[in-house]
Amino acid sequence: MATKSSAVVSLPTLTQTGASVALKAAELYATEIGVPMSIAIVDAHTHLLAFTRMGTAKLSSIETSISMATTSASNRLPTSALSDQVPTTPLLNLTTQRLCTLPGGLPILSPTGALLGAIGCSTGTSLQGEDAAAAARDAVLALIKLESEEEERRIEEEREKVLRLWKEKEGEVESLKDELDYEREMRGSGKRRKTSSVGVGGGAGGLSVGVGGPHTPPEEGEITDFLKPSFVGEVRVGGF
Repeated sequence: MATKSSAVVSLPTLTQTGASVALKAAELYATEIGVPMSIAIVDAHTHLLAFTRMGTAKLSSIETSISMATTSASNRLPTSALSDQVPTTPLLNLTTQRLCTLPGGLPILSPTGALLGAIGCSTGTSLQGEDAAAAARDAVLALIKLESEEEERRIEEEREKVLRLWKEKEGEVESLKDELDYEREMRGSGKRRKTSSVGVGGGAGGLSVGVGGPHTPPEEGEITDFLKPSFVGEVRVGGF
């Protein structure tokens, strides 16, 4: 059977929320080591999502950090892995405005290996830039893990609710089924519920007995069950 193709495809990419988390993590790391940096965050399509230039970071680091992030996202590799490559082909020469092979750019890959975006950190040594970018990447991955765990918990809670509701409805169905089976058995055996009534009153003999209907004979013991000793007349002696 041929696989149906689609005209569009949905790809994961870094959001503004994720970019903000990455930016704050890199900025915090740069503050801790006392090195102001320019930090750029791009999405999977190399579009700039977030940028900051801290305090006295070099002005040249603005363009460098953006180029680092763009280069890393475009190649799905750290910029340090491209440092031994020299742009000699016409295609690379055309992209030198957004090509940077200096260490400091890292891609952000999802747990499944999908490209989400990239980070570029400039100013300071190459190692400091990469460490700041790694802190930003790790913060995003930690957020993704947290969101995934929360989603799993939510799905499990919804599953438990559905199961509880299913069991409740299943009990109701079983109860209804038992009632229907009972009614079917009663109809199949020809049994009917019978009612009886015995009364003493305005008839000719002072006693009227009715069971179920005018043509329904009473069951054995039904009359005696309703007859009480008070029905026996009193006998008086003397007193003529």
